[in-house]
Order: sequence, then C-alpha cells, then structure tokens
Amino acid sequence: MNTSTETNSISPSEKIGKKNISPAEIFKTVSLIIFAELMLLPFGMDRMDLFNLEQTAVLFYPFTVLQSGAIEKGLNFFYINCFALFLIPVACIVIFISFFQKKINRKITYLCTLIPITLYISAAIAGMIIHANTARWFYTLDIRVYLAFFTAVLFHFFLIAHGIMSIKMQNTAYVQYEQLLKEEKQKERALQKKTAEKIKKQKNAETGIKENSVKPTEASLKKAKQTLKKQPKKTYIKIKITIVILFTILVILTTFIYTDLKNYHNLLTQTVNNTGSNQAEQVAAIYVFSDGLHAKISAFFEGIKKTNDSSPFPFQRVDIITTSSKTPIFIENTDLFTQFPLFDVFSYTTAAGQVHKIPPEEKIISAGNAAIYIDRFKNENSGSISVYRPEKGTYLYIHPITFSRKDGQRLAGFSIVTYSKEILDRPYFQAKVFIFAISAIFFYASIIITLFLADFIANPIIFLCGNIRRTANILEEMLSGNAQINADTLVFEENVNSRDEIKTLSIEIESIVSLVRGMLPYVSFHTVQNAEKQIGRTSTTRDLCFLFTDIRGFTSLCETLSPKEVIHLLNHYLDIETKIIFDNGGDVDKYVGDEIMAVFSGPRKEINACKAAVEIRKAMQHEKQLALKEGDTAISIGIGINSGPVVFGSVGSETRKDFTSIGDTVNLAARLESANKEYGSKSIISQNVYEKLNDRFVCRELDFITVKGKTEPVRIFEILQIKEQASEKAHELKRLFETGLAYYRKRKWTEAEEYFSQAAENFNDIPSKVFLKRVKRYRENPPKADWQGVFIMSVK
Repeated sequence: MNTSTETNSISPSEKIGKKNISPAEIFKTVSLIIFAELMLLPFGMDRMDLFNLEQTAVLFYPFTVLQSGAIEKGLNFFYINCFALFLIPVACIVIFISFFQKKINRKITYLCTLIPITLYISAAIAGMIIHANTARWFYTLDIRVYLAFFTAVLFHFFLIAHGIMSIKMQNTAYVQYEQLLKEEKQKERALQKKTAEKIKKQKNAETGIKENSVKPTEASLKKAKQTLKKQPKKTYIKIKITIVILFTILVILTTFIYTDLKNYHNLLTQTVNNTGSNQAEQVAAIYVFSDGLHAKISAFFEGIKKTNDSSPFPFQRVDIITTSSKTPIFIENTDLFTQFPLFDVFSYTTAAGQVHKIPPEEKIISAGNAAIYIDRFKNENSGSISVYRPEKGTYLYIHPITFSRKDGQRLAGFSIVTYSKEILDRPYFQAKVFIFAISAIFFYASIIITLFLADFIANPIIFLCGNIRRTANILEEMLSGNAQINADTLVFEENVNSRDEIKTLSIEIESIVSLVRGMLPYVSFHTVQNAEKQIGRTSTTRDLCFLFTDIRGFTSLCETLSPKEVIHLLNHYLDIETKIIFDNGGDVDKYVGDEIMAVFSGPRKEINACKAAVEIRKAMQHEKQLALKEGDTAISIGIGINSGPVVFGSVGSETRKDFTSIGDTVNLAARLESANKEYGSKSIISQNVYEKLNDRFVCRELDFITVKGKTEPVRIFEILQIKEQASEKAHELKRLFETGLAYYRKRKWTEAEEYFSQAAENFNDIPSKVFLKRVKRYRENPPKADWQGVFIMSVK
C-alpha cells in the first residue's frame, strides 16, 4: 500500500519541472532579473576633484541620485533622465502581472522592457558626458557600474534584434523565404550525404568489398567528389548593403571625430599656452614693478588666488624663485658657454600655508635648467610653450624676471606658474567623451536604421529570388521525374510590394511562368524530362511498357453532336484516363484523336500499367452506366499493353521536335489494342507483360496470334481482375476458357465447344462466343496438319 502511494504521488516541484516553459515566460523572467540588477547597482558617478588625487567620488544609484545633491536641478537632460529611472519598477510590476493576466500581450511586455532599458542607458551616458572630467574618472569607477551598463547595453541590443526579427516574421514572404532556405540546406546536406555514400561504395569496390550497387565510372566518381567539396559561402545582398552603408558611416564618423578633435585640441593648446605664458609674464612684471617689495607682491598673489577659482584653467600654484648670487647675468649676452648661477631663493608662492608640502627640488632651479629656460625664452617658437613634468603630471609656464640696467636686462630669477595636467586636459577630455559618446549612439542607431534600410532595399530582390527558386524547384522536380507534369503545381507568387524596376521584373517573370504553365498541358512528360538531356537527334535504347487505349463507337457518337460538344465529350473521357495513368506512375506520350499512347517506366512498369488498365475499365463502366441512365449512347474502351526494348529519342525537324518511342514493342501494343475488336475483350496484354505481373492479376490466356505485318506469333492474355479483388466468377471464367482453349489447340472440337459454351452461357463471355464460331468453322474445314493454334490477324 505504501509502495502504491509513493508511485502515484508527484511532488509540486516535479510538476513544475515537467511543465513546459514558453519562450515568452523565459523572456519575462530574464527581464525581471536584469531590472532587479539595474535597480540595485550604481549607474554613474559624480565628477572628480582635480586638485585632490585621493578623492573617491560619489556613486549614483537609480533611486537616490536625485537626493544626492551632486546633480544640477533644472531642465537638463541628465536630471530628466534620472526621473525616468522610476519607470523601471513600474515596468517590473507590469511584467510580473503579465504572468497572470493574459490581456497584457507580448507587444506591451516588449515595450515595457525596451523603453526603461533605453532610458537607463540614456541616463548612464548623460551622466558620463557631464561628470567624466578626467581619465581618472573611468579608472576610479566602480566595477558594478560597468557591469550594470554593459548588461543594459547587451540586453538592449537583444531587444532591438528581437524586435527586428518579430517585424520580419510578420511578413509572410519573409517566412516563406526562410523556409525555402531551410529546405535548400536540407537538400544540400542530403546530396552531400548521398555523394559521400557513392564515394564510399567506390572505395569499397576498389578494395574488393562486395556491394549490391553497380560500380560507378571514373567520370561519375570525379563528379561526385566535386559535388562533395565544400561550396563557397554565399555573400547575401543584404549583408553587402549593410556593410557598405555602415562602412561609409564609420569612415565619415571617424573623419569627423579626428578633424574635430584635432582642431579643438590645437585651439585649446594655443589658448592654454597663451593663458599660462601671459600669467607667468604678468607675475614677473609685477615683481619687477614692485621692485621686490614684499607687501605689493603678497597683495598681488592674494588677488590672483581669489580669481583663480573662477578661471577656466585654474593654476595649481604660482612661484617666484630668485638667486642669491651676486654675479650679474645679462640675458642679451648669454650663449652656450654662459655659466648660470643656482636659483636657490624660493621667494614667493600662492601656496603660502603649504610650503612644507612642496618638494625641495621644486623650490630651486639648477644652473642647467636655467640655461634651458633662457634658451626657450629667447626662441620665438618655444617662448610660450610649457615645460611638462610627466612624473608630477604638471605643466610649467616659466618667464624670466629681469631688471633693466644700462648693460642690459639683468636676470634676477624666474616666475613659474604650475598647472595640473588634468586641469588643462579637462576641456579636451570632456570634448572627447562627448564626441565619442554621441558618435557611439549615432553609430548604434545607424546599425539599427541600416538593418531596416537593408531590408527595405534587399527584401524585394530576395523575395523575388525566393519566388523564382520555388518555381525552379517545381520545374526541377518535374524534370527529374519526382513530380508529375501538372500545370496547376507550377505557381509563381508575385508578392513584391515595391514600385520600382524589381516590381516590373517580378510581373514579367509571372507572365513568363503563366506562359509556361499554359504550355505544359500540351507537352508530354518525357519531352519535358529529356529536353535538356537529349540534345539534337540523339537516341537511346530503353526498356519501357506501353499502354494504348481507344474509345469504341466514338466516331458514330460524334455524328449526332456539334463540334463543340464533341471536343467537350472527348476531353471528358481523355481527362479520366489521363488522371488514372498519371496516378499509376505513367505518362501520356501522345493523343491521337480518341486514342491514347501512354508509357510506363521503372521496375514496376508492367504492374502499374495493368493496374491503370483495370481502373480505366472500371471508370469507363461507370461512365457507361451514367450514359445509359440519361439515355445517351454508351461507349466502351479497348486497351492493349506490351513491354520491351524501344528506341527512345527526339524525333522531328530542327524547328519542331518531340521525344517519343519507336519499335516493334510500340507497334505490338497498338495491335493488341486493336485485337480487342476481334475477341470482344477489354484489356489484352502480351506474354512479356504477363510474365512480369508476379501473379498479382487474374489473367486468362486469350490466344496465340500473329498480328498484321509480323510473322512471329505472340501469346496474348486478357486482364480480368486484380487478384486481391477477384471474384469466384473471374476464377471460374478463367478455368472454363483456358480448358476450352487447351482442347481447341489439340483439335478436340467437342470438348472445346463444351467448355466455351459453358463460359458463354454462364458469363455471356464474348471471347468464348468467338471461339465457338472458330470451332464450328474448323469442324467444317479442319486446319492444316502443321497448325499450332496460331490465329493470323488480317487487320490492324
């Protein structure tokens, strides 16, 4: 009892595990997880204090950024985006409700995901543009910010791709084209597999392994190996268009970024150099004007410290360094051999309260450096250019302090204005961040627009190619013999919606296909199949089975009908016969009035032909009953079937040809059809056909005859019924008739007459009545002694 309980009980977790989760539910679940991550992780950071290298900036979180006090309030883009971040929890609520409320469809869920993600990325980029004032900003940025941002970007890219694909899937032509590509790939794989098997069989045959298949020729093997080789990858027109457009945009964008940043950098460098050199020159001039008086110089330094905070390029500090040497140095007389003194007096600085923090090496100027500074000052090209100290990350603008004397300008010291590299690079760095961010957004949008544009341009061409390919596949199936020649199956879908040359081309192709479709009913199956295989007047020998049919009494019937009614009635009967022939794997070689010449091929050709004959007789019997019921003239049909080798090829002139079969096999089939008139039978087959039926039909031997124009006698049989459907009457008729035929050939006329009479009386069998007349005639005029029971037909 416990065992039964354990077997039948299923835990809730197992039920959940067995439940199929739809892609829509997976999408919603992933969206909620990503939104939860974005709500918990920071998305940006406040700007860096460029004068404090040890500062840790404030991180921005989605729901606390407005209260952080680090952002400027007002109608600015970043401030508005920060408000929009509150759409994320709203979207989470809507998506969560959609699990239980089916009225919230996929489109609403998709928009509730796409819009908040877009606004989140917009807020992150806006914050970066506003607050990223130095490269140190990115180095200091918390890794969680990068995690959140790139998660949002990747998810946004997925949403865009999903949206584009959803739009495409709503296009019926696109779905059909994708299905066509899938089918083509499957065919290609099947062909490669089949080719590989051929090569394997060939190798096995070469190594002596027995195979059931025939060994392929060297030419076929070479062709198989070429087919097996990897086909070159297709370059789709949509990819070409996308690459060309995006490459063009990328080149233009790169050129714009390069030229704009280069011009801005040159302008900014010139401005910074002018500002720094002017500042250093002004400090030197004040020192000279004050004649070294401490009060005046200190007052000036206090003034520039106050204005420094509002300057676009605030300096780090301003220093005046002089020399204690009494040896006069005049700038006009300096050269490469001048011995400069050590400038070792750190006279003035704006960092008055923090002198102890200044490194000792920055409080003095060596003789060598002094010589370099004077040389740069005297050179017009480098006089206003700064000196860069990479180890300190500072730029120095240096100007000599000189006093006018009668011997020239005596060098007393140098004024030095020190700028932080981050300060001077800030405008250029922010410009780079802005331009690269806007360019990235523009390029991302360009990718999306280009994908739509590529579809807009390429889809008409692609869909046209797909329609042509489908039509070509139908024709290929017909030519290969894998499909029947049927005009209704040859369809070209003209679904191009553009109003350009592609639309015109599509209409023209539809017209051509319509023309071909109209011609197909007038072209035989073999003609279509062999039009490309049999060029010119070439011919081959093939083993085929032929079926001839002829409507009895149709000529007399037509005498009472108008030509229009004759054509209508003839087409009606021929349509019935043709459909049965096609359904049994045959093809109509030609129509001659009310006669049909049909051909069957393949290993089951005789069985298929006989099966078609039985079905045609049944269908015509039904038509006969309908005609009698309506008071019309009844018709009957005769069928002759023979198989064997024939010459098959193109016959005709250079301007009009047809593929057909000629030879004794065809002629005998036609004679057998005519022989039905002699015996009153319905379906006569040759011995060649009878031997291939494998006892699938109840057939009686009808006679041993020589048809007109031939000397070699043939044994003929009549199809009575399909064996599986045969009645006792059919078997009895076969027994009586063939017994009578055996006595007939032995010249035992009494016994033959007895059996033929029973068949004629019991089954109203016309062939038996024919033989009763022969028996009567042979009794009166016995045949010659060498008579073998052969009946010689004198008519076709």
